[in-house]
Amino acid sequence: MSSGRHGRSSKGGGVSRANAQPSGNARGPTDARAAPTVHSGRSPRVPTSLGVVGREVWRAVWSAASGAYHPVTDRYVVARYCELHDRRDAFLRRIAADGVVTEGSTGQPVAHPLLRFVESTEREMRAIETVLGLNLESRLRLGLAANAIKQATLADLLGDFEDE
Repeated sequence: MSSGRHGRSSKGGGVSRANAQPSGNARGPTDARAAPTVHSGRSPRVPTSLGVVGREVWRAVWSAASGAYHPVTDRYVVARYCELHDRRDAFLRRIAADGVVTEGSTGQPVAHPLLRFVESTEREMRAIETVLGLNLESRLRLGLAANAIKQATLADLLGDFEDE
């Protein structure tokens, strides 16, 4: 048996990668499971401070959560996420009205100054999406099932043909 660079045996005696525990890496194997239900009651009312876009996002987030968020503790994070959607919408409307390229202080063409605020707002939104498990990568990292649909195997799909 030869010894590897770090004094480990290169043959036998080691743990194969196939038997190793999942590392938490989104590309590695995960224990996909449904999110635990922490609240089975009604979703909280839409805050009156939200605009049209924020209200739509509020309803969509609480609907998609299926009881995974608790209204008492999680409503502030969801509200912040919805406020960011409203802010982004306002910035994008202004940029659409003014044009992506505007005139600088000396008359030169420059990118609209609000574009950098759109970028920073979207960065904040992505951070909250990760915390709330609103994107595929964060659900995988959190070990939550991406959806409740059972994965069919090839045998399941071809089962009817094998019986003939």
